[in-house]
Amino acid sequence: MTPLVLAYIFNIIVLIPIGLMTMLGGEKGGQLACQRKFPESEGFRTILGSLWTAILIGSVLGLFFPIKMSALLLIQVIYKTLWLLVYAMPRMLNQRSNEVPWGIASTFLIIIVSYPWIIPWGQLFFDGVRR
Repeated sequence: MTPLVLAYIFNIIVLIPIGLMTMLGGEKGGQLACQRKFPESEGFRTILGSLWTAILIGSVLGLFFPIKMSALLLIQVIYKTLWLLVYAMPRMLNQRSNEVPWGIASTFLIIIVSYPWIIPWGQLFFDGVRR
């Protein structure tokens, strides 16, 4: 089993409960998934749940097409890095770390530290260029 496939398996394990609970679990499911740190908003909850469920579906596809779906891992690195920099980091620096959902932040940190080592950069960006 390659590290790339392990990344998709990690996504699936995390996102089956979280993505579906956020999108389909109503207010209670969304609050549970987000550790009761964000105000309830049906619109934001369903758009976030939809994003996480789309990543879940893409990760299942990644088990069968690991290289082709590796752009999905890059998208995760980008959006999770941005969230940590724009949302979590300012709260930590301003002694408001109690507002940060640490389960989400920890998972995001694991992904942004590990996935760049797993993404097949050459195949993702340059395979179609060589002829």
